[in-house]
Order: sequence, then C-alpha cells, then structure tokens
Amino acid sequence: MTKPVTNLFVGLNAMVFLFTHDMTRIGGASLRQDSLVQWATYGFPIAELSEWWRIVTGAFLHADVRHLLLNMVMLFLLGRRLENQTTSPLFAAICCVSLLWGSAGALLAAPNTAVVGASGVVYGVMASVFVVEQRSGGDPWNEGLGTLIVVNVVLSFVVPGISVGGHLGGLAGGLICGWAAGDQRRRDLWRTRITISLVGFTGCLLGVLAAKTWMNPIL
Repeated sequence: MTKPVTNLFVGLNAMVFLFTHDMTRIGGASLRQDSLVQWATYGFPIAELSEWWRIVTGAFLHADVRHLLLNMVMLFLLGRRLENQTTSPLFAAICCVSLLWGSAGALLAAPNTAVVGASGVVYGVMASVFVVEQRSGGDPWNEGLGTLIVVNVVLSFVVPGISVGGHLGGLAGGLICGWAAGDQRRRDLWRTRITISLVGFTGCLLGVLAAKTWMNPIL
C-alpha cells in the first residue's frame, strides 16, 4: 500500500538537498553558504526582517548527506507506519505541526543559532506513533518504540552540534498530535482536526515569539 505523504516529504527533502548542496563536497559539509544564509531557521531575520518562512524552510535543509540520510530513513520507516495507522491527511497535519513545534523549540533554545534539518518532524512522528499505538490498544514499548524514543532523547543531549530545542519541540508537538488523533478504532475527525489546527497555530506563534528573543552580539 502506497504512503503518498511519507514518500512526498522524503522526496521533497531529497530534491531540496540537490539544489542547496555543492556536489563536489558531498563527503563533508556540503551545504552551500547562500542556502544557509537565505533559508535556515534563525531568530534575527524572522524577528527583524519578517522572514517568517524560515520557520518552515529550515526543516528542509540538511548540513550534509549523513544528516539527510539519518533523518529520511527514520522518517520513511516511522512515517509509513503512522500514515498506515491514521490517514494521509492526518499524517500530513502531524508532520506540519511537528515541524512548527520543532522550529519553535530550536528558536526558543538558541535564537542566535542558524538551525537546519527535519529532526523536529522525525521526533514528532516518532512521538505520535507511540501515542496513537498506545491509545489504539497496541504496546509500543514491547515493539521497541519507547526505547527508541528514550535513546534518541538521550543522544540529543550527548551528541554535540544537535539542536536539543528542535528535537524536544518536535517531540512535544508530536505527543500532543498523537493525543489529539486518539484511538484510531474510534475516530473523532472533527475534534482531531480542530485540536491539531489549534496546536499548529500555537507552534507557529511560539516560533515567531521565540525568534524575538534573539540578542545582538555587538551590544
């Protein structure tokens, strides 16, 4: 059974990678400087130049091919699982909300740092799978999903160069979305739609407000 939203999101990330990286440096940090400057999630241009789209575009940039592959493999495996458990439109909404909350978390934790990567989406999907499966009668701990989340959260604090705020923000957004999606054996579509829409709006608002906490290093 095809999973159109999962495949679309992975495909978009791969396409953006091709257009934003120097292929002659593919083994290292190949992200082009102009792409980082123009599209990364960063407090100053969002707050002072009204470049609000950076709350979204930073999630489609990756530092190097390893960064891309790690995120896309996780998203492909967990995304197909969640899209199969719910519906494609609901899964798309969860991805969008997780992205917004991941960006908000990154900006709240480090507004003066340019952040890239789809990790917020990955963490959000991971959290949503856990909650949806648990509320639908499954046992995500027995299947190793709970352990996967714990290990990844610990690694977020241990591995240098990782946006802890981005990971935890995406995780929080995904947990709320999973709760809103609820038991998939008894779907309440209107309640789910309204709740996830409000959560998405809140994530966007938090991102804009968090961007305003940036500090001018010259002052």
